[in-house]
This record gives sequence, C-alpha cells and structure tokens, in this order.
Amino acid sequence: MQKFITLGEGHGDLFELEALIGNNHGRISKGIFLHTAEGMSTFLLVMSPVRGNFQAIYTIYRGILYKDGAGKKYKMIDEWCRKHDIPVIEFSTRDPEDFHEREQFYQYITGVLRLNHLIPPLN
Repeated sequence: MQKFITLGEGHGDLFELEALIGNNHGRISKGIFLHTAEGMSTFLLVMSPVRGNFQAIYTIYRGILYKDGAGKKYKMIDEWCRKHDIPVIEFSTRDPEDFHEREQFYQYITGVLRLNHLIPPLN
C-alpha cells in the first residue's frame, strides 16, 4: 500500500524535504519529478517499503517551477538527491488541475508509477 504524504506549503516543504533526504537517504528508493506542459511540477520522494508492503511517498505538490531544466527549487532537490546517490527520474504527466480532487491525481499517479515499475504492484 502506498501512502502519499504532502509536505508543507511555501519554504517549509523544502526544509522538510532536505531533512528527509539527509536523515533517511538509506531508506529512499528514488526521487521523481512530474512535469506538466503548463503548470508547476510535482516532486515525489519514494521511500522503500517497510513492515510488509507500506510505502510512504512524500510530495511537494505543484510547488516546483521548472522550465527547460531551470528553477531554483528544482536544482536544489536534484542536487540533494545526487549528493546521496538517490536515482532521479523525470517525466511528463497530466496536470493535477485536470482532476477535481488531489486524491484523484494521486490515484492516477499511483497507476502511472505501477505501470512503469517505479513502485511495487498492489498485493
């Protein structure tokens, strides 16, 4: 079972993410940037499963400006992951604004991640 945990708003999300990466890099499976054609990007920090099949996925939801490889938050997060040898994956997805609720977007992303073998299948 995967659980999306949205980090804080504003700069608090960055401080929390930096602490998660620095203190838990051994438990982190990968980092994933989800880019959209027009909107802000989302970042997912995928943790390794614990206690059976529970897997936390920390998110910065639509909080990263990304334009042709540029953006201060984008560069900071990418640098933190690379510093700790955390694989970083990037791809384009539908805009979260296409969905009526955030939970619907997370369900869509869960399917995309499973189809691409980036998270384990449902048991």
